Amino acid sequence: MSRRLKLDAPPPPVLIEGDARVHALKAAKSEPQRAEEFVSEISRLWSRAQGAFLEIGQLLIRAKDVLPHGEYMAAVEAELPFSARTAYQLREAARWAMSGLVPMERLPGAYSTIYLLSTLEPPLLQEAEQDGLIRPELKRAELIEWRRRKGRGDDGRDERRARLDQLRRQRARLEEEIARLEAELEHP
Repeated sequence: MSRRLKLDAPPPPVLIEGDARVHALKAAKSEPQRAEEFVSEISRLWSRAQGAFLEIGQLLIRAKDVLPHGEYMAAVEAELPFSARTAYQLREAARWAMSGLVPMERLPGAYSTIYLLSTLEPPLLQEAEQDGLIRPELKRAELIEWRRRKGRGDDGRDERRARLDQLRRQRARLEEEIARLEAELEHP
């Protein structure tokens, strides 16, 4: 008779931190039950989402800078799960957030709200700061309403100036892209 040790069953699998089963176990253990638990978990995830939006914006900026001309737009329009307009807003929101005009911990949670803040002229941004508007829980609708109220006081000139500046920046980017494409077509 053999004296070798025989196992009745294989040993339990070792769970690696990135394993989906580990995530499922953690989720099962921490399933929210009370309102404050739901709020806490959702807030935690939302905070992670904000960081992800800014990282996506930074990657889009880098992709636009690094990829050969034409590849960026082709990838954005054909491959990414959002529109070119969303990509533009993500890039501009990330660029503005990285500028340091507002500390990261005070930035709103949504990239679209950060993008709208980025369109404010410095004096209007300063007013928003003084009015206590720049804070993490700032909602896009609140910012739009604030801009409307501010626009009435000066016939909307600041808002129109900001939009004009934004359009000029877009036109400059388009003219640059047109020039590159024309150069590529002339010298294949």
